[in-house]
Amino acid sequence: MDSRRRFLASSSLLLPAWAAAQPATSGTLVLANTVYPPLVNPAGHASGEGVDIDIAREALKRGGWQGEIDVQWVPWKRVLFMLERGLADFTTTVNYSTERDRFLRWSVSYRAGKHYHFYTRRGSGLKLEKLQDLRGLRLAVGSGYIYPQLVLAQVEGRVEQARDVGAAVQLVEHGRADVVIVTALVGLWEIRQLGLADRLERQPLQHFNPEPTFMGFAKASPRAPAALAAMDVGLAAMLRDGSIGRIEKRYVR
Repeated sequence: MDSRRRFLASSSLLLPAWAAAQPATSGTLVLANTVYPPLVNPAGHASGEGVDIDIAREALKRGGWQGEIDVQWVPWKRVLFMLERGLADFTTTVNYSTERDRFLRWSVSYRAGKHYHFYTRRGSGLKLEKLQDLRGLRLAVGSGYIYPQLVLAQVEGRVEQARDVGAAVQLVEHGRADVVIVTALVGLWEIRQLGLADRLERQPLQHFNPEPTFMGFAKASPRAPAALAAMDVGLAAMLRDGSIGRIEKRYVR
């Protein structure tokens, strides 16, 4: 986590000087994101906008932001392009990287790590129990996402890129990759939505990546500093009272 922002032992939030100096304000914020159910659902989805969109809205409200949030659903590479150029103010569900740090400011972390699962075609004969079992296999991934280096090292460059998680799952179903890596929650959602639960097999192999999840705010956006200050205050309150867990349970039953 960015060392500029940490919780004090008393659970109060230590904000960086630039954020503390910014007043809570109003105005429309552009939230750019890619469809990543159930964290970010497609527009008009019956179950709601998604776990992380709900978290972002509630945190900003609690932090004193009174403006609207305009959600724009675009491919993930386009999300990063918009943020770098200030065409969007922030995004959700983002992991830290030195490249992204060039153009993003980071909220406090609101999710601690990710569990990754692996799926193959049913009847493939593969049995994956440890990372070394991935050697020699073609691994399907979603383009633009950050995956654990320990996993990528095993396949030695045999990576099949797809435009998103759903398309990565379909690469395995169509025989263009041997195995797909997905975060536990998102992967299961996609497989069910695509009607592939009977055609794919979840392998025993699991991998936990302890990297935290953040909201990322565009350094090029003039609205971002005040919005980030509001977000940090709101997330701190939600982490203290368990609101984030309750929102997740609404989507995952």
